[in-house]
Amino acid sequence: MGASRIGHETPGLAGLRLTRAREGTPGVRRPRPIHRLVVLLVATLLAGCAGVGNAGLRAAHAPTHPRPPSLTDQVLRTAQSFMDLLVSGRYDAQWTLLAPQAQQQWPSQAARTQMLQQKFGGLRLGYQLGAPSPGATWTSGEDLATLSGLWRVPVALQLTSPGAIRPPDATALYQQLDLYLSVPRRSAAGRVEVVGEGPASLDAPVLLPPSAPPRSATVPILMYHEVAPYPNPSQFPSAYDYRLEYGLTVSPDEFQGQMAWLADHGYQPISLVRLADYLSYGLPLPPHPIVLTFDDGLESQFQYAVPVLHQHAFTAEFFIPTGLVGWHGKTRWYMSWDQIDQLAQEGFWVEDHTQNHVEVYGLSPADLQTQLVVSRQALQHQTGQAIQFFAYPGAWPFPSAETAGPAQRSVFSALADAGYVLALTDPGIGADLVRSDLPFQLPRIRVGPEEALSSFIASLSPH
Repeated sequence: MGASRIGHETPGLAGLRLTRAREGTPGVRRPRPIHRLVVLLVATLLAGCAGVGNAGLRAAHAPTHPRPPSLTDQVLRTAQSFMDLLVSGRYDAQWTLLAPQAQQQWPSQAARTQMLQQKFGGLRLGYQLGAPSPGATWTSGEDLATLSGLWRVPVALQLTSPGAIRPPDATALYQQLDLYLSVPRRSAAGRVEVVGEGPASLDAPVLLPPSAPPRSATVPILMYHEVAPYPNPSQFPSAYDYRLEYGLTVSPDEFQGQMAWLADHGYQPISLVRLADYLSYGLPLPPHPIVLTFDDGLESQFQYAVPVLHQHAFTAEFFIPTGLVGWHGKTRWYMSWDQIDQLAQEGFWVEDHTQNHVEVYGLSPADLQTQLVVSRQALQHQTGQAIQFFAYPGAWPFPSAETAGPAQRSVFSALADAGYVLALTDPGIGADLVRSDLPFQLPRIRVGPEEALSSFIASLSPH
């Protein structure tokens, strides 16, 4: 809101009329100039004795003092400034508007500028802001840091390009992002700062560049299923079913020991978006990067793994088969939608693992639509996150993730058309080399049952 405007009319004199006698009127003398002055002085003195007149005179002659802008105005102005700098490509100038917590998400100011130039440099951008609202909470998808008491400003970023924008639904994904801004406390001096950067965040949806130099990196991607006490053979209908469940289980104590070792030795879990930021734009990775993934959406992960991840401020990826959400069997329990929503709100990443946990190689186009598209849409609608990563159910049909046949390559095309940018395998031989030219063949390292810590450590460098 702008400052209040004060008019030039003086309310204290508005009701006082000095009538001029018409010439030639009998019995009325025309006042001389000195008489007019006396009359005016008397009127002014009379007006000064009245409360209304006194206030009117002060309003007429006092200097204007605009009211300070409200918090809503301050937040909106900062959001506008931040977005104006984004669409004009002035990324360095944006840095000064960032709160320390936001700056700490990046390797450096120069790395941020270089990445955003790579990401948005060939596009024309526009934006629209929604109404600011207080009482919001922002959580980092990289280190689970949380700040509350913020203001949220919805942002719709328009992307236009002379060529195709990939993935195909990227334009829609950038219509529903938010800025989070901090305001100084009433008793503290300061300014409004940007905490959550919305479309400029390093965790914003991935835009695939038209071309990029080939990149590779050594990044172990660990794969977990059940994190729970080991199963009781008597609870299973057959020895085969028991062995299958046992082979997917890591005990809570083992998991705690593995995460503690990673923390003690400087490993830094990153999100798949962060990995894609490196492969797509060259954003430097932190020292000792690692990705933690959990398949199948099992409730034991929520019960036993998530508290340990919070303890170490480790982010992680949870791959959910949407058709099994909330299902409870005799020996397997799956997370509910409420639990999945809580994961997303706490800074973890929810990704796609098909609808019915079926192998996708060789499926018909209609079945692929269900397993790749319908499931992705359900997850995006439920969590509000952009779903851009996929994990293949079942074992990879080749010993190495780098090998693929015609059935796999046809799925790669379907994944790209559906909006995915990376896909993760379960190869027979663990590997930790990720390559930008094999985006749908990222290898993972399966963590096995009753694995000695020394074996776990050795698995982190399988090459």
